[in-house]
Amino acid sequence: MKTFGRSYRAIVEPDDPQGYVAILPAVPGLVAHGESEGAAVGLLSELLRNHLAQLENAGQPLPDDGVEILWDEEDEEAGARIVSVEV
Repeated sequence: MKTFGRSYRAIVEPDDPQGYVAILPAVPGLVAHGESEGAAVGLLSELLRNHLAQLENAGQPLPDDGVEILWDEEDEEAGARIVSVEV
């Protein structure tokens, strides 16, 4: 499995009753669902790695994680967290 030596921030939140959803703000549309937070983040990592490999193969630049994430108390109350995804 190829590694890129990059870290991206992801938002993980409960998705009742289906488990958890993880989104990657640096790559719009990259979303994963899982029965647990770990499963959602693991799938997101796999999807991100595949996406980066496709970009690299096409000679396209890899996305930066410089996207501003707007965060407030309501997000935390809903059970959302920001986690790091290493690829």
